Amino acid sequence: MDQIKTNAAGTLDPSFGSDGVVKLPFPDIVGGIPAAVLALPNNKLLIAISLTSAQNLPVKVIRLDMAGKIDDLFGTGGFVDIPFGDAGRFVPYQLRPLQKRGWMIVGTLEESPADFYGDLAIVRQFEDGQLDASFGNDGKVIIKTNELLDSCVGADAKFLTRRHNEKSAETHGNVPVTAAVSAAEQQDGKLVLVSTVVFDFDNSLGIVLRLDVDGSLDKTFNQTGFVFVNLPGVTHSWTFAQGVAIQGDGKVLVCGDFIRNETGAFQEAYVLRYLEDGTVDSEYGASGLVTIKGNGTKFSLEAMALKPDGGIVAAGTSTTHGKGAGLLVALNPSGDFNLVFNNGKPVISDFLPNGLSWRRCALQTDGKIIVTGQGGSEPLDENSTMVTARYLADGSRDQLFGDDGWADFNDGAGLVLHRDSVVTVGNQVVVCGRIIKPVQGHVVRYLG
Repeated sequence: MDQIKTNAAGTLDPSFGSDGVVKLPFPDIVGGIPAAVLALPNNKLLIAISLTSAQNLPVKVIRLDMAGKIDDLFGTGGFVDIPFGDAGRFVPYQLRPLQKRGWMIVGTLEESPADFYGDLAIVRQFEDGQLDASFGNDGKVIIKTNELLDSCVGADAKFLTRRHNEKSAETHGNVPVTAAVSAAEQQDGKLVLVSTVVFDFDNSLGIVLRLDVDGSLDKTFNQTGFVFVNLPGVTHSWTFAQGVAIQGDGKVLVCGDFIRNETGAFQEAYVLRYLEDGTVDSEYGASGLVTIKGNGTKFSLEAMALKPDGGIVAAGTSTTHGKGAGLLVALNPSGDFNLVFNNGKPVISDFLPNGLSWRRCALQTDGKIIVTGQGGSEPLDENSTMVTARYLADGSRDQLFGDDGWADFNDGAGLVLHRDSVVTVGNQVVVCGRIIKPVQGHVVRYLG
């Protein structure tokens, strides 16, 4: 019975690292923060390694073999550097596969670790780690607001690198909680990014940008290469854009949160769809918009997984009286709520006594839904943990995964921060994060 439980889905994979855990930093490699992870088709993993501001060295991309060991055949000793020179400190958020060759790394450039603002940065690499010189400037594109926006409109505008309520992350090592930028690739190789532009305090708008294959702004998208997230039929104080997915027909789905310009309004979550030309698709949801709201509760969506039929699963947070719970919704391709999934209602997961927030979601090959995120309260304390759960198509937790459908990781060494996750080709779940002090990273792999 114990052997069956040991090899069950949702338990740490004993064939990976030390009993399912790979610890950072690696010997002789500076950098201990696994910021983003990508599963490769050959069952190897890529990890983008972020460094603290005090280390003042380039971000590294490291390749791990199936056993979690450094793959010496990649780069120099298993890793490659991503230098940005004096352009700023590069903070990676996502590793995303590219259809033809290689992958992209998406992040921000910051002048100071105390800043809430910076520039967007995209890096494109081949499978051997070499930069793709056909993209931007030697494989790298930097997007600055003062070059993007008219001086009258965007004189003081900046991309947001972390939200002002993320004080705990700022205090403990400058690790953002939510995504500052997300990206997806279209079938034609163009890249779509979402982020948030701040004009002044409490005045921000989500932004959607599309880049051509060479990294230049695609002017066929809203005639400028970008569009601000203004929700149709809603007067709002601000919008944040955090997740993006692209349907097979080229339509772009964006999720995030907003607040209405009304007294006593609470933060709501949204999903919006754009046509290929950058205009809002009025046939999606209710006049182009889907919202999730409730009295006295704040909602946000941060990540989406695209289903084979063009529908989505979106994950985020529901916050009531300061305590977070995981938020999970399923929408059909047309934007209406999927009635098979929890009778068309959002699933609120509050099985952790100190709070929970979903940060990533993905689908396994059998259609089961994997969500990962941050467990514990804010500010961070000893209850902080990386949480993984699996849900069935009807919205119920899969009892065959972990303990009651979920598993968490905290090795007792310190406050744990979730950073990223991915589902491998073999349906294993890889989650990465770090502890605060000392700076130490973890990459864990669960059996699927």
